Amino acid sequence: MNWTAEDIRAFRERLGLSQTDFANLLGVDARSVRRWESGQGTPTGAALAVLNGLHQAMEAEERKGNQASLLAIIAGAAAVGGLAFLLYKLLTFLAEEENDD
Repeated sequence: MNWTAEDIRAFRERLGLSQTDFANLLGVDARSVRRWESGQGTPTGAALAVLNGLHQAMEAEERKGNQASLLAIIAGAAAVGGLAFLLYKLLTFLAEEENDD
């Protein structure tokens, strides 16, 4: 996927994450996310791979309505980023989404 500044911001907001938490998920510095969201750069390397993989997995699992599998995918991405806090934030987000349905 060719990520625009708007795409990156929208995806981060869809996850309910701050720029810092999103950066940790992708294994980059928060300054990188700020640059991407302002159009001064784009994700590359491992960050791009994690971002694309997470995006594709979320889209597929949301179409299936499989929240448990989606949770596993996000937990795996959080492990790559290395933050237990992020996992907590994502679990909270998913629980809120499930309660809204």
